[in-house]
Amino acid sequence: MANTDEMIKQEWRDLGFYYEIEEYNDFKQWKFYGSKKGLFNLIKLLEDYTAKKSKDCISEHDHYGPYSYLKIMTWSKPEITENYFAGTISDLNVLKEIIAGKLDVTDVGQTFVISNEYGEGNTASARFFVMAVDFDPVSMDGNYIE
Repeated sequence: MANTDEMIKQEWRDLGFYYEIEEYNDFKQWKFYGSKKGLFNLIKLLEDYTAKKSKDCISEHDHYGPYSYLKIMTWSKPEITENYFAGTISDLNVLKEIIAGKLDVTDVGQTFVISNEYGEGNTASARFFVMAVDFDPVSMDGNYIE
């Protein structure tokens, strides 16, 4: 068990940010916590995903993080749901630019939200919490609070 615990902790640290999905009745929101550098890792994940020729087909997808809940998926339109961030390769590149632009102007201790500017009819939004430079994503995982 200890080896699995250490592996999960390392996966959070390698990812560079912590995420969770919050669901209240019809309200669903992804929450991302990380330093600016850590949250830029999400942009890198989107860059890597969109650069793969194999991801150009509808329903192609990748899962991220220790529990693999975060999913980026190729789809016919841009959308954020409680299950995935999806769109065409071009749409996902737009998402990457939206996140990068907002992250550039957000200071430590502040948040920003992405919702309808990425797709209409989303069933979820995404809130980004910009944490201190020394933020450790493991500190947010209730299973591993040290």
